[in-house]
Amino acid sequence: RQVVLRADKYTTGDQHDIRCPIPRRRNDLDDPERGMIFVCSATHKTKSMFFFLAQTEQGDIFKVTLEIDEDMVTEIKLKYFDTVPVATAMCVMKTGFLFVAAEFGNHYLYQIAHLGDDDDEPEFSSAMPLEEGDTFFFAPRPLKNLVLVDEMDSLSPILACQVADLANEDTPQLYMACGRGPRSSIRVLRHGLEVSEMAVSELPGNPNAVWTVKKRVDDEYDAYIIVSFVNATLVLSIGETVEEVADSGFLGITPTLSCSALGDDAAVQVYPNGVRHIRSDKRLQDWKVTGKKQIVKCAVNQRQVVIALTGGELVYFEMDATGELKEYDTHKEMASDVVCMALGNAPSGEQMSRFLAVGLADNTVRIISLDPDDGLSPLS
Repeated sequence: RQVVLRADKYTTGDQHDIRCPIPRRRNDLDDPERGMIFVCSATHKTKSMFFFLAQTEQGDIFKVTLEIDEDMVTEIKLKYFDTVPVATAMCVMKTGFLFVAAEFGNHYLYQIAHLGDDDDEPEFSSAMPLEEGDTFFFAPRPLKNLVLVDEMDSLSPILACQVADLANEDTPQLYMACGRGPRSSIRVLRHGLEVSEMAVSELPGNPNAVWTVKKRVDDEYDAYIIVSFVNATLVLSIGETVEEVADSGFLGITPTLSCSALGDDAAVQVYPNGVRHIRSDKRLQDWKVTGKKQIVKCAVNQRQVVIALTGGELVYFEMDATGELKEYDTHKEMASDVVCMALGNAPSGEQMSRFLAVGLADNTVRIISLDPDDGLSPLS
């Protein structure tokens, strides 16, 4: 059995040892009397060969190979590989990548482009004669065998932190002094979630509203992106790619005021001239505005739709037990034009929301009862 040691001092008793000093940087400013040590290492092994990548406390990585004769190590060879930030751990992957978990600052993922076998870098060996206390020397250089492919942000170590709104963004930012030495930095943290760009789709114009809609209420992800323009509506399907669809059931020749899921597996589209109920089997139920009036505002939840027509008229729809969207017989005339409406979700254990809030142009807010027995009567 053989053991590879990486230590400043060691003893092997009466056993014969094979020793190769760790090379030092040429013209190094460190104390030459102070020994150099390896701080972490990684092993790469295949059917035909194996080697170690060992990193010193200065970040220099050496490729360590062993010459073996009848299962006995006869020689240790060291060759300068590359220099990366000092790590607490390194991992060589079978796919040809090296992950460096840095002691300070960001962590890095490198692709191993070359194994360093064919370059002109000198190779040091335990068989080379050296006087007691002497060592080898090498010249560090930019990356040659490794290619940086990714970086993982890390704030370690945080040496100081201040909270302030220096950017005048209303929400304070966190200003942190991180890292050590030449890799130190000032990081700015803002409240929010990071987003990933999944797809890009060019639009024919400037949209005025965008919605996402699921096919079923229990689906994990949305199925459609509905984009409303001044005189048209565009429907995009969400999948491996984002592309336009023509058979979704949504009306595309008009702008859309509201679009959302309805019931368990249906959708509703409110547009200036009507309301379209889209069933899961692609059956369509349309309600059209009569006369010269148009829909100006609307409010929708899982089973209810309320629309406001020009002149302040309210029309109420409910989804019945069969899944059809039924128009309430009584319409409600408001004292002024409707400028906004809000309809809450149904309370737990109930099918419908009982109240509708309506904001009017006369600077008043009315609460309307949606109880079938009240006939859209105002409560306040």
